[in-house]
Amino acid sequence: MENKQIPTSLTQPVPEWKIKLAYFYAEHKVFLKRFSIFLLFFADVIIIFLLGSVFVNYKTGTIKEQDVLNQMRFNLVNTEAISKNKPRSLIIGQVDRIINNTKYDYLAMAENNNSDWAVTELRYTFEVAGKYLEPRQTFILPNSRKQLMYFNSEIGGEATLKILGSRWQKIKDFSLLSYKDGIKVEKSVFKQGQSDSTAGQVEILIFNETPYSFWEVGLPVVIYNRSLKPIGIDYIVINKLLSEEKRKIEIGWHEGLHEFVQQVEIYPEVNLLDNGSIMEIEAGHGSPPGLE
Repeated sequence: MENKQIPTSLTQPVPEWKIKLAYFYAEHKVFLKRFSIFLLFFADVIIIFLLGSVFVNYKTGTIKEQDVLNQMRFNLVNTEAISKNKPRSLIIGQVDRIINNTKYDYLAMAENNNSDWAVTELRYTFEVAGKYLEPRQTFILPNSRKQLMYFNSEIGGEATLKILGSRWQKIKDFSLLSYKDGIKVEKSVFKQGQSDSTAGQVEILIFNETPYSFWEVGLPVVIYNRSLKPIGIDYIVINKLLSEEKRKIEIGWHEGLHEFVQQVEIYPEVNLLDNGSIMEIEAGHGSPPGLE
C-alpha cells in the first residue's frame, strides 16, 4: 500500500508579516518592555487620580452637608421680606346694631388698605350674646371698603364680627380694577313717607362712567341720623347696568324710623375679580347670542 503524506503547518511557508513582526520584536525587545512598564505606570497614575477625585468630592459633599445641618439650627427666614410680600390684615370697624321692628340688623365696616391684594373670598359671621349667626361670604377689592351686613336676626344684644376665613389674591393686572370706583352715586336722598304704610322712600341716581356694562351691581344702603349713626340698612341688586348709563332707583322704606334722617350713603359694588360680571357686547345680526 502506498503511504500518503499528511500536510502539516510545519511544511507550509511562514507568512512574511510574521517574520517581520518577529524581527521587529527581536530588534526592539528592550524598548517594548520599557514601554509596557510605562503604560502600566501611567494607568496606575490615572486610577490613583480618579480615586483621589472621588475621595475629595466625597469629603467636600460631607462637609457641605454638615454645614447645612449646622445651619438648620438657626432661623434663616427673612421675616422682613415675608412681611413685604404678604397682605396687611383687614381693618374692622365697630359693629352697629339696628332695631328693625321686632328683629335686629347688624352692620360693620371692613377695609382693605392693600393696593395690590384683593380678598377673593371673605367668610364672616356676627357673634351675638354668645351665639353665632349664619355665616356670610363676600369679596373686597384692593383699597376698598365693604359694608358687612346681617338682616333680621331674632337675637339681640352686643355683637362682634368674627372672620371665619379669607382667601387673598395678589393683583398684577389693574386694567379692570382701575374702574372699581367707576359707578358714581350722583344722588341719594330720603323722603319722608306721606302715609303710615311706609316710613319713607330712598331715591338714588347712579351713573356708570366705566366703559364696561355689568350684569349685576350691588347697592348696600345705609341711613344715618344726625349723629351719623346707622339707623337703617338695606341691600338691593340692579341688573344690566350699561356703560355710560344713568339710572334712577327708588326704594320704599317700610321699617319704622324713629329718628330724623341726616343722610343716605350708597356703596356700589361689582365683583371685578370675576370676568363673568361684565356683559358681553351685543352682537349684530347673524352673530351668536351673548350671555343672557
